[in-house]
Amino acid sequence: MRFGTTRSQVYDAQKTAQAHWLAVTDDWNDAARRDHDDTVVSPLDAGVSEALRAIDQLSVLFTQIRGECEYPGNL
Repeated sequence: MRFGTTRSQVYDAQKTAQAHWLAVTDDWNDAARRDHDDTVVSPLDAGVSEALRAIDQLSVLFTQIRGECEYPGNL
């Protein structure tokens, strides 16, 4: 299992969403926007960051498993 491509896609999507949200704040800066940021955008961004950390940890673990379990070849 390879995690690099999936991780890259999630990371790119997170950065794109952050850039779009930042652009919105230039024109929309009222209580409704701040509430939306607090209740939707920030928790979602934090969840995506946690998912990226989990993907990184799984990648390390699977690399270790692969190295320990692969058939070493002819004995």
